[in-house]
Amino acid sequence: MNKTLEIKVKRNEENKIIDVLVNGKPVKRGFMRGLRKAQKTSYWHEYTTKGKAQNPFTKVWVELSPLEWSIATWCQTWYYCDYAQNPSKTQAPIQAYDDMKYFLLELNSNAYYELLD
Repeated sequence: MNKTLEIKVKRNEENKIIDVLVNGKPVKRGFMRGLRKAQKTSYWHEYTTKGKAQNPFTKVWVELSPLEWSIATWCQTWYYCDYAQNPSKTQAPIQAYDDMKYFLLELNSNAYYELLD
């Protein structure tokens, strides 16, 4: 069972996420490092409403907040489309993927286990 989280996103003048507060506290620096790198890739998409993501293998659907959905979609795209195509030439390093997947684990453990693990 997931805890209820209040997520606030701070943006810069280019509308990029520069800080995330969860229940009033800043998230770990590593999560922000991964998020900065993810936002530079061509496949980053930031959702603005709640939505559902699907595990392509198990076909399980999980309902997500906008930030969780953005992170989960980015992780799946990085792994299945970027890394799988050419592991030595990805748009973001594996460290960014690790930062992002653990960010999702922190926000929504059920989504992490159903969608990525």
